[in-house]
Formats: sequence, C-alpha cells, structure tokens
Amino acid sequence: MLSAHVVAHTHWDREWYHPFVRFRQRLVALVDELLDDPPASNESFLLDGQAIVLEDYLDVRPERAAEIAALLQRGSLEAGPWYVLADELLPSGEALVRNLLLGRRVLRRLRASSPPVLYCPDSFGHPAALPAIAAGFALPLILIWRGFGGRRWPPTDTVLWQAPDGERVVTYHLPPNGYEYGSALPVEEVAARERWARMRDELTSRSATGVVIVPNGADHHARQREQRAAVHALAAAAGNDVVRASSLSAFTDELLARAREKPLPCVQGELRDSYGYTWTLQGTFASRAAQKRGNARAERLLVRDAEPWAALARRRGALSRWPLLVAAWRTLLQAHPHDTLCGCSIDAVARAMDRRLDDAIAQGVGIRDDAIADVIGHDVVDARSRKSSWHPIVIVRNRSARPRGGVAIVEIKNFIADVPVGPGSAPASTNTPMRAASSIDGAAIQLLSEREEYDRIESPRHYPDNDLVASARAAVWLAAVPAYGVAALPLGTLGGRAAKPSRAVRAVGHSLDNGIVNVSVDARGRVDLKMAGRRIRDLFVIDDRVDEGDLYTPSIRGECATAELRDVSTTHRGPLIGEVRLRWRLRSPGSRRASTLSVRVQLVAESPLVRMRIDGHNRHRDHRLRLGVRTGTAAAVVWADAAFGPVRRDPLSVPNEDRERETPPPTAPLHRYVSLFGVDAGATLFSDGLAEYEATKNGELFVTLLRAVGELSRNDLPERPGHAGWPAPTPLAQALGPFSARFALLLHGARENRTVDSIERAADDALLPLEGRTLRSALTVPAPTLGAELRGEGLAFSALKESEDGEWMVARCVNLLETPVQGSWRFGVPIREAYTARLDETLGESISVEDNTVEFIALSRATVTILVR
Repeated sequence: MLSAHVVAHTHWDREWYHPFVRFRQRLVALVDELLDDPPASNESFLLDGQAIVLEDYLDVRPERAAEIAALLQRGSLEAGPWYVLADELLPSGEALVRNLLLGRRVLRRLRASSPPVLYCPDSFGHPAALPAIAAGFALPLILIWRGFGGRRWPPTDTVLWQAPDGERVVTYHLPPNGYEYGSALPVEEVAARERWARMRDELTSRSATGVVIVPNGADHHARQREQRAAVHALAAAAGNDVVRASSLSAFTDELLARAREKPLPCVQGELRDSYGYTWTLQGTFASRAAQKRGNARAERLLVRDAEPWAALARRRGALSRWPLLVAAWRTLLQAHPHDTLCGCSIDAVARAMDRRLDDAIAQGVGIRDDAIADVIGHDVVDARSRKSSWHPIVIVRNRSARPRGGVAIVEIKNFIADVPVGPGSAPASTNTPMRAASSIDGAAIQLLSEREEYDRIESPRHYPDNDLVASARAAVWLAAVPAYGVAALPLGTLGGRAAKPSRAVRAVGHSLDNGIVNVSVDARGRVDLKMAGRRIRDLFVIDDRVDEGDLYTPSIRGECATAELRDVSTTHRGPLIGEVRLRWRLRSPGSRRASTLSVRVQLVAESPLVRMRIDGHNRHRDHRLRLGVRTGTAAAVVWADAAFGPVRRDPLSVPNEDRERETPPPTAPLHRYVSLFGVDAGATLFSDGLAEYEATKNGELFVTLLRAVGELSRNDLPERPGHAGWPAPTPLAQALGPFSARFALLLHGARENRTVDSIERAADDALLPLEGRTLRSALTVPAPTLGAELRGEGLAFSALKESEDGEWMVARCVNLLETPVQGSWRFGVPIREAYTARLDETLGESISVEDNTVEFIALSRATVTILVR
C-alpha cells in the first residue's frame, strides 16, 4: 500500500526565457491568488524551495506581508531553505552556505522557517559534500532529481547519501518526469483511474518505504484549476492506497519515520549521472564561460578578502560591516540560479548577470578597503584634513591563513599634480612629464608597467582630493607577511642593501630559469618545461573545434581554425618575474577573419609554479576553443577541487542504450584546480575561474576558454535529441570580442598527505598572491598585523567571517586528508571563548583557549567550524 502526498507547487526559474521582471509579474498574480484562496488545513503550496520569491513578491506587494507571514507560519505556504535554487556544482561550498544562511534570514524576517528538506528539484547534478551541508543546517532529508537514477544506481527512490566526511542523510529521488510528475491531474473519474494506475506502477517499482510524493505543478505554473477536485478524484481512484493533498513537511515527517525502520542502500560521491533515466545536462560548464570566471572572482573577493578583513576590523573595535556583506552576497547569489549561472538563458538574463557581478565586486572591494583601513588604524577623515602630513606607504595584504613571503605585485602611485574639479578647473597650458615610480625601502623591485592616471583620496566628510599620479605596477620581494595580515612599506629611494631572493629568475633568449623550473620556447613556439628530472615537451595544445550545439549541450565536430604562430618575445627578464609571450592567429578555412590568442608564460622567483596568462580576441562563431596543457602524467587518477574539498573523478561508463537520449560529455566542472596522480608523479592545473576541463588518458588537461553558440536550445542534436529549453536566439553567447584567463601548473609527486597539502598552498599562491596598493594619505607607518593563522597539515582555509548574529567570529577549515589532523587557529586579537559549531552557526561544544590559540581535531575530510570571541 502506498502513502502518497500530493503537494501543490510551482517550479520557479526566476529568469530564463524571460527576464526576471517579466516572470515577477506572473509570480505576483500567482501569489495573489493563493492569498485570496489559501490552501486548506493540512495542505500547502510550495514556492519551490527558495525564499527569494517572497522578496520578489513583497517588493511589488509590501502591503500583503502580514498575510504572507501568516500562511508561512501556518504551513499553508512553504518556501526555503535556499535563498535561490542555485546551480550546485559551480558555486563554492561557502557560496552554498551563504545561500542557505540568506534563505533562513529572509524567512526569519517573516517569523517563519522552511520545511526540513534540502529541496533540489532541478539542479544539473549535485556535489559530494551536499549531505554534509544538509546536516550542517539540521536538514534531515535531501530531495533531488537530476544526476541520479538508472542502471548504475540502486533501483530505489530512497537512499542514504554519504558525504566524504562520513555524514549520511536520507535522500529522496523523484521519478523520471521529476517535479512535473503530478502536474495537470485529471478531474474525471475514468481519467483519474487511468492516471493513478500508471503512476502507481512507476512509484511502487522504486518505493523503498511506501511513502511517495506527487508534485502537482510545473515550471511557472499557478495552482492547477479545480486542484482540490483533482486530488479528490485521484484519492478515489487509489483504492486501498492513501492519496491526499498534503505538504512537503508532512511528506518528510512520514518518509523519515518509515526510513528509520528500513535498511536503505548507501551511495557516495557526486551525483552527475542520470543517463538513461532523465537528462543530466552536464554540458553547461563552459556556456558563457566569461561569466563563470567573473562569478569565481566575485566569490573569491567576498570569501577571501571582504569577509575576513571585515571580521578582523570588527574585532579591533570597528563597526560591523556584516549588513553590507549580506547585501553583497544577496547581489551575487541572484546570479546563482542554475539557468543564470549555467548560462542557459536568453541574452537579457546574461546582461543582468553581468551587472550583478559588477555590483557584487564593487561592494566587495569597498568593504575590503574600508576594513583594511580600520585594521591598520588609518582614519580617512583625519588624513583628508592633514594633507601636508601625508607620508605615502604601500599596504601589502596577505589573503592566506599562513604567513607568506616572496614576490608581491604592488601598485605604486606618485603624485604629479593636483586636479581641481568644478568652476576654475580649466587646464593650464602646461605639459607635466611622467615621474618614475619610487623604490620601496629595503626591498628588491622590478618594474612591470607604468602609466599616468587619476587618483582620488576620499573621506565621508570632504570632497575627494583628486590628483594626477604616476602609477606603476611592480614586483617586490618581501620577507614573510603575517597570516591574514598586512605589512606597510614606506615609499622612497631604495636604501641600504636590498633583500633579494636566493634563486632569482634569469632570462636568456626565450628561456626562463628560476633554479626550480626551466621553461624554453623555440622558434616554432613549442614550449619545453624541465623540473626535478621531469621534462615535458611541447607544453601547449590549442584545440579549436566546430560546435553545433546549444547552451545546454556541446555538439563538437571537426576543426574550426588552425593556429599560426605570429611571434615569440621575452617581455620580462627578472630578477623577480620572467615572462615569455607567444601569440597566434587562429584562421578558419573560408573566413577572412582570424581570432587571436596570446599566452604569457611566467616564472616567479623561488616558486615552482608555471603561471600562464591568456588573452585573445574571438572573431569566429559556433566553435569551442580550448587550451590544453601536457603534464607528462599518463593513465592517471583525476582529483578535482569541489565544494569543501577535492573529489576523485573516474570516467563515466555509460552503455549505449543509456546514451540514446543524452550522451555524457567527457568534460567536468572545474573549481580552483584539477590534479592528475600517477604512481610516482603528478601535476595540478589551477584556474582562476573558467569552469570546464577535460583530462585525457595521455595526461593532457584541457580547459575550455570559450564556447561560442547562438541558440538557447536546439532539438536536432545527436548528443541530446529534443529541446532542453524554449528555443531562442542568443547572439551574445557567441562570445565575440576579447577573452582572458589565468592558469598555473604545478608538477609534484604522487598523491600523499604532503602533496595534498602543497597543492592547497599552491592554490593560494596562484589565485591569491600577495598584493599591495599605495596609501598616499598615510600619516604613520603601521606595524605588521596578524589576523588569523591556521596550522595543520592538509587543513584548507574555508572561511573567516562575522557570525550572522554579530556576536562571534567564524573560522572554518576543511581537512583534505583521509586521516584525522591536529589543527589550531591563532588570532592576533585576544580570545575569550570558543565553541565548535554547525555550518549554520549553531553552537556546539566549548573549546579551551590558550594564548589566543584554539586547538582542535579535524576528522577525516571533515569541515570544522569554530566560533570565537
């Protein structure tokens, strides 16, 4: 006998084939109807597991907030726990946590809470850490559709899903038709009997507990007309089975009660394989690739820059900036719905995402800069009124939870002339020559570029002081900067004997050597790399292929363009940075236009990383352009960075009968890095945000620079017959114009604890290098500051932020190893008390504090959250 809960719902893609504002108009009508005729007692209408729809509605109908709150509190409306139904494989683990925290915040403003379900009805796959995230928010059930089901999984609708840290959560899987399974229920008696007979056969064959959900709704659908009569007709047709109008909460309660009595199969790892069951849609990781990169940059800015400095400033007596950070995250998370972040929406949605990314970055930079001023004790109001006392300094910040020295990239600004604004600001007939950038006391310096620009010194109580400055970008050699600390360097002439690296970069012709790595480029543009007895010949592969696909699915064909080397030049010769630039034309047969591609290969003093800066201009349509890097590590095991730690990725083995409806692509999602491990050696490629890679059997790692396609959805693709979305032209998705990327390659040993730890440290060095900027209005030279230092082999920094309630500082790390690790956090401010906590910041057990240090044990692959004050 089945116990079937019919839950009325809508699946609400906030933007997709219409922009957000058009869909919001339909949302307002839908919710108005629900408020005017609410669900009956013990029933609900589910607003798709996300809280942003409540904000969107109340932005237009604020006068109905009390009615919305009353129905949420009664359970007649259900929403959350997410803020937005995000893609789950592209965002970082911290972004998924912020998503849930903001969803909870929205509901709490309405004195409501979400159903106890991590509701994921349409995500294009799920990360391995999702059970740990659910448990971290006390959500005992996960509901999913895509990414699971078919011959390679247990043939059941309910399983235990185990995260890498061992956390297990009950997971319910929807039928092949997903959240539309119970849409358009018939009212007529005969039709209802026929519908239930079909549904029962499908539900019973997979039911592990006898408890099933029948989602009654579909994309952007209002409540079904005569919905109560339709459910009544289905219940009458069900005979001995129990069918009733219900809620997601009631379904969860009964399912979990039954599940406790049943031995459920256990699954592990990512859920990215539903081939033969339903579309998995794993081809979106390079659609509108530049936006993925922009999102990754914005996430890094908020998680690794703005949040930590704001938390450290607060602990040094500054006002809380957490409300500003919530606003910045709200902006960024509105770019995370899967149709938005995955790039499978119309061009109007893509333009809106660009604006959100720009806005989130502007907010993050402002929070970071203001917080750092507080950390070093710089009063911008006092400084603005004392211009005669300015002593310019360079503030170098270390965005890592370990002390670091070496090469820092700094921006040096020297005053040229005051630039008035307003009446009387007409220019005089003078020609002021550019002034060279000054050196920095006690440091070796290498000038990289110079220009003139305008620079403003601002204060909340003054007009800006606007100046023309000589701005130089330079590499500087530094001793160690404290963990999450800053070091101040006075501008001036180079005094005394400068500190220098013991292994500087040397350039001879088109060869670079820093005593660790040697890179040489021949006249035909072939790059050879040597390091520690290893040699990789012809390092790069340029792969440009025709792509006849759409924004959901690549359809790769023959060659699009061939690469013709234009020139090779040595652009920096050391001693801190050496760089060789290679430039190619990409010519397509029959086309008079050629795309361009430039790769700058860099070595940095004392660093084993081979850095690569990619710039190009795309002039071709309907193609996929990739850069391949040979690693010399054939037949390797692949480990790829993902939410809360890397995961092992083995190639999918999908039989031909399961490929008929959708062919799995050979590509996979890329977070910060992907590693290849052989028996004795390995290699890791770091990416600053491009999100799709492919690992080949012979040890090549390809990263997609761009996919240029012009259709949202096509129905004639052999890789996926049928439309995945409503067809629409997407000319912006052809990605015409400039593109860029940043990569780094690290050669290392086999996969062992020391190697895993070194890869994580190299990720910080590659993606979060030491950086500095000139503070021209400094009145003093502040002493170096320590923010927070994380110790323990294999422990990766995850977050340092102010708690949601403003009472604590949250320090989170992830154990990347398969064994427990003794770890500690050391802080630069006095610590009174510390507690363990869940991801949702619920307090756990008290931890002892000694000398501003908190020690802890991180279990295998565990995410450890500690609250201190």
